[in-house]
Amino acid sequence: MENAILIENDKFVKEEFKVEDDIVNLFSKNYKKIISDKSYLLLVEKQFKSKNFKNFKHSISDGFLLAWENPTTPSLYITEFELISHPINTHILPQLGDFISFIQSADKEELKSIRDYFYNEIKKDKTLFEKLQTDTKQEVHHLLENSMEDLQILLVIDKINPELSIGLSQIEKAIKVKIRKIEISKFANQKEGVILFADSEKYKNEKEEQIKEAEEYSIEYHTENKTDNVKGILNELLDYTESHTLQCSPMKHYIGFYNQKGMIISCVTRKSSVVFYSKAKINEIKIDDIHLSFRDVRNIGHYTNHLPTEIVVENYEALNEFFKYLDRLLTKYK
Repeated sequence: MENAILIENDKFVKEEFKVEDDIVNLFSKNYKKIISDKSYLLLVEKQFKSKNFKNFKHSISDGFLLAWENPTTPSLYITEFELISHPINTHILPQLGDFISFIQSADKEELKSIRDYFYNEIKKDKTLFEKLQTDTKQEVHHLLENSMEDLQILLVIDKINPELSIGLSQIEKAIKVKIRKIEISKFANQKEGVILFADSEKYKNEKEEQIKEAEEYSIEYHTENKTDNVKGILNELLDYTESHTLQCSPMKHYIGFYNQKGMIISCVTRKSSVVFYSKAKINEIKIDDIHLSFRDVRNIGHYTNHLPTEIVVENYEALNEFFKYLDRLLTKYK
């Protein structure tokens, strides 16, 4: 069966990937347009081992991808390239399973070794190093330390068939890990090519999709492997929102809180902090007397990017300041 794209009078026929390097080359040339200009792909084979989990048979990754479009919540992905022609149950899923086991079992020193390795690789590229500092207004070392709080997996593949889709979904729900999936293919005529891709992580704003997703995730999903400080912040927040009759809807990447006017706030749990996003623009509510970090993120991508203001709460003691802000926010959106 022929797969093709018709663009006006031109016919672009799908090119099948013969070997894994074909998909690696295509993605590496185009990842900044697929992911973000504020991303960096390091192609390097690296084996992951943890002293707390020694049965790593398939733990050699194809590289790392760092994305810092939102420097408050940068993401570092263990990256794996695959072809759907590879065996799913004896190759693809076991490979991802070993990466998940490492993420869940690695101690601070083992994570530090990854951070230091990646830092040294970035440092070799002076232009990249300076771009990271300019874009994020952070030291590169601190940015990588922050990204390690949410170490994830990126699977780049030519096709996700129903069998693989079910397997990945079961893993994500049961083990509470984030796997970003990118399907990529190339269509070409005699003169040029067209790339078609689908990214599981592109931000969703449709309420129908949010409600559907809310049925699949729980609060516990967002507190897994988090510090007592983060769990305490979230528990107090839940008590507050319940007493103010806000509906809580846990999604895959964030927790949304709604009143009759829609989503008022959302939050993303990190290992050592909680990042909130507010419906009010930064200048619409008085914040001069509130001792928290506020930032205008209208032009920065994040998982609830229709909420324009970012607020970082790093410790339990700062909650009173945040609740002061929430009181004003709820007054504005009664």
